[in-house]
Amino acid sequence: MSALCNSLPAFGFLTVVEDEQHGFFGGYLVLSELGRPLEFHCSTPVLPSKAQRILYGRTLRSFVLGELIGQTLVQKTQLPVQVLLTDLEEMLGVGLFWRGDLAWVSRCREPVPNDLTQSSSAPTTPERPSLAVDDYQLTGSSTCCWSPAALNEVLTPLVSYVDLAEPFERIREAIQEAQRATEHSAAEVNDHSAAA
Repeated sequence: MSALCNSLPAFGFLTVVEDEQHGFFGGYLVLSELGRPLEFHCSTPVLPSKAQRILYGRTLRSFVLGELIGQTLVQKTQLPVQVLLTDLEEMLGVGLFWRGDLAWVSRCREPVPNDLTQSSSAPTTPERPSLAVDDYQLTGSSTCCWSPAALNEVLTPLVSYVDLAEPFERIREAIQEAQRATEHSAAEVNDHSAAA
């Protein structure tokens, strides 16, 4: 990447695709404020062992998503981001290792006016900051220290070009395409082996 890319505002999107057979595949997409991809990383599959399932119990998903996959993907990135967004609440565990602004993006239950300045003044709980943006609710973890007004200002350029749920769909499609390509390559290798 050029030095110019390093100076552009960038936004990170982090999600996971779960596959019954292979486990969890993570994806991390960094976008410009215009919604153009600047960087992309995906993880190898993570399939928790039976022992991990027993030991971690209900905390297994947050451990795998936030601490294993999320941390690894965020550390691989070359570009600094202004905010890291995820569509999975369990991914907020990455905040234990990453000190920037981090928010979970979820659909609002009730319609919110299409006005970025509309923000909730009261957080979801006293420890968790919260912000309404268009049709979405952004919620931080208990370790987050962003203010709704500051996050609102950071996101203003991005949300004029990008629906906040759309980059997560891009990531899922890219992961599925990588899986198909891998399966196709494996099938070709098996065909060549059988022919030999």
